[in-house]
Amino acid sequence: MLDTQIHETVMKRILREIYQHQQLQSQLVFKGGTCLYFFYDLPRFSTDLDFSFHQQADVEQVPRVDLAKIVSQNLEIKRDEDKRFTWLWIGSFDKGKQKVKVEVNKRRFSDTYTEHEFYGLTVRSLDLQSMFAHKLCAVTDRKKLVNRDLYDTWWLLTKNVAINNQIVQERTGQSVADYLLVVKSYIRKNVSHSHVLQGLGEVLAEPQKDWARDHLLDELFFELELRIEVERGGGRNYPG
Repeated sequence: MLDTQIHETVMKRILREIYQHQQLQSQLVFKGGTCLYFFYDLPRFSTDLDFSFHQQADVEQVPRVDLAKIVSQNLEIKRDEDKRFTWLWIGSFDKGKQKVKVEVNKRRFSDTYTEHEFYGLTVRSLDLQSMFAHKLCAVTDRKKLVNRDLYDTWWLLTKNVAINNQIVQERTGQSVADYLLVVKSYIRKNVSHSHVLQGLGEVLAEPQKDWARDHLLDELFFELELRIEVERGGGRNYPG
């Protein structure tokens, strides 16, 4: 069961404690759906905390044990994994409630950053252009397609957010225009109106669920077509 009020409170506590830590705040960069929700008014709830390492961070010097302590003080940890490319914690704040995932991606890309005020602290995050590029790449490179990525992609397209071309090139080996065609084809093959709410419905309000089921895919394909025209030089360029 998802209790959005308490879930959000717990995530904010964890985020605040991370950015109160001198080493962690200088080495980690906030990103993902919750970053969009907290700082850019993404019109859906988000349940996880996602980070990457700053390009100049020395991973060996980042105190994983301190981050683990922060997470474990706020959650009952169910999984704690140190993988090749990620640090991962999954835990719950109350029995029967939706779990919180905290993940740090170790891979480096040509990310660019911005900063936000957060309860008297400064939180460094990926900028919108970088987050959009990673969102697009995630559509096709996850083991299983995630409908929240589709919603976020649609929303970022409607906001006319530019795409960090270099990240798309690094992650896919393709230009943005070519990759958008791949994304469009991939979604058509793998998503239907009847299944679009799987994993997405729980983070939308009731009226949003009806709209997403009936219109999200059509609106997403329309926005993708518009952006493909722009990327191919057939429309105006978006500010970077």
